[in-house]
Amino acid sequence: MLLPPEDASLFIWLYSSLIGFAAGRLGGAAGVVDAETFHRASNNARAKARDKLLDHVALIDDFVDENPYQFSEKELSNVLKWEHFISDKFFVERDLKDYTVFLNDGNPPKAYGVLGLTDEIIEMMPYPLPVFVSAVLLPWKGQIVCDGLILIYNVRLGGGIRKNLKETYRQAKTQGIITSLETG
Repeated sequence: MLLPPEDASLFIWLYSSLIGFAAGRLGGAAGVVDAETFHRASNNARAKARDKLLDHVALIDDFVDENPYQFSEKELSNVLKWEHFISDKFFVERDLKDYTVFLNDGNPPKAYGVLGLTDEIIEMMPYPLPVFVSAVLLPWKGQIVCDGLILIYNVRLGGGIRKNLKETYRQAKTQGIITSLETG
């Protein structure tokens, strides 16, 4: 499932502006120094710039305080919620009608219901689920989105692992699939 196009466009504009701002503050990252260079950069360069921001989360507050692009208060409140991101390794375990399930291997395991921005997450996967990935999950208007800069590990999962993942999914599902990262 995808965000509505207008929400996806707004997310992308806010996210690229934030990452460009952070990259500029940090002296550049893989050729990204602002929102414009972020848009023109390769996915690999975008991911490196994003990772620099994640290492310096306080820059989110600086971005909101300075508001260099004159975003509205409502838009900035959505940006502030990104401080509750999750960057982790997941198994993209199944694709359901309302979201794609990202499963971590925590104890207890957690299952996240995640939406794509402009492409269905399942369409980004090179082979049948489950697929092992590294991804960033972000809150967006009461839902969870993936920023699309997914690192897919070239790992074949055998029958035993697939069976264990199904059981782990069932276990996580009993705790409830997490569909929002927003607090309160």
